[in-house]
Amino acid sequence: MKSELLKYGIIGLVAVLLQMLIFNHLSYGPIQADITLVALIWVIATKDRTTAILFAAFTGLLTDFFLDYWGLHLMAKTLTTLLVHSFVFRLKETRLFFTQVFLILLGISVVHNLFFLLAALFAQIYQAGPVFVQILIGSSFMTAITGSVIYILRDN
Repeated sequence: MKSELLKYGIIGLVAVLLQMLIFNHLSYGPIQADITLVALIWVIATKDRTTAILFAAFTGLLTDFFLDYWGLHLMAKTLTTLLVHSFVFRLKETRLFFTQVFLILLGISVVHNLFFLLAALFAQIYQAGPVFVQILIGSSFMTAITGSVIYILRDN
C-alpha cells in the first residue's frame, strides 16, 4: 500500500510540475487547461475513494504551494473528488466514446472551476468577478479538450 501511495504521489508531483512548467504558459488570458485535474479524474476513475481523496488533497496542496493560491485548489479538488467519485467510478468498466469522455470531463471541470471560483470570490484572493465566466467556461473547455486528447492517445 505504501509503494502505491508513493507511486501516486510521484504522479501527482509530475502533474503539478507539468502544470507549472508547460500548461500555465499555454494560456489565453485567464483561460488555461488544468492537467492536475485530468490526472485526478484518472485516479478517481481507477482507484477507491480514499486514494482519490488523498491524491486530490496532495495535488491541490502542491498546486496551491507553488502557485500561491493557499487552499483554493486543495478545497476545490477535494470537494470535486467527494462529489463525483461514485459517478465516475461506476463508469470504470465501460468503454466510452470520445464525445462521452469530453462531456464527462467538461462536467467535472465545470464543477471544479465553480468550487474554485466561489472560494476565490469568498476569500477575495483576486478579482475573480470580471473573469468568472471566462474561467468557468473557457478553462473547463480547455481541460476537457486536453483530457480528451490524452484519452485518445493513451495506450490500452
